[in-house]
Amino acid sequence: MPTCLGFHVECGTMLKGAGVTIMGLILFVGSIYLVLAAVFGRWMGYLVASVAFYGWIILLSSMWYFGFYAQGPTTKTNLGPRGEEPAWVPLEGGLDVAPAGYDTFTTYPAAPWAEPTPGQTPSVLSVSSVVTTFLAEQANEQQGFVEGTPEAILNTQFTVDDIRFAPDGDVSLAVVRAYYNGGGPLVTVMLYHDSGSVPRYSIMFLGGSILLFAVHLPLLDRAEKKRKEFLTGGNAPPWYGPA
Repeated sequence: MPTCLGFHVECGTMLKGAGVTIMGLILFVGSIYLVLAAVFGRWMGYLVASVAFYGWIILLSSMWYFGFYAQGPTTKTNLGPRGEEPAWVPLEGGLDVAPAGYDTFTTYPAAPWAEPTPGQTPSVLSVSSVVTTFLAEQANEQQGFVEGTPEAILNTQFTVDDIRFAPDGDVSLAVVRAYYNGGGPLVTVMLYHDSGSVPRYSIMFLGGSILLFAVHLPLLDRAEKKRKEFLTGGNAPPWYGPA
């Protein structure tokens, strides 16, 4: 599936989403700006609309990121658009364990490697799913099979034989041994746990809206003072036609 700009989103979906967002801004924000421009003028109408819009985005993105008890005392954080979810990522597969970027792999199966505990059942299920999918993709690529066709190899055709976990600093590692149900060698897959970047977009919206709000607010204050001077005295500005 072709993706756009490294967001792991199909290009067609990305373009449709961008089009809907642009049209929404034109229809909803643009209509408000037209009303404000008719009352305050083009420049000050823009500043009023911008300060209000960015202030609203600050509140919204703050609720996304912090929760703020929006849904009660147990409100979760990261309620808005989510970045990369935490996931197990395959590093390498083969007949034997390889370093694969982490020295801890060289100690396998000795300590600190250990079999999963009952509390690690979710991790076991996640790792098993990732490994069987990875092996199916590798097998289809080697055989030249196209995913979705009758001859394609499925992840259900692989069985996980052994899973072990170990820490490497702040990173969790896993070694999985699995085999193809139709026969074949015991394949070893090395993985690491990627903590992801779930709050990435909430932080981007919050930081960007605070910056733009801070830029536009002094401009609005200055424009308001000039408008007050005009209303309470002074010379009228040159006429350039309707706003």
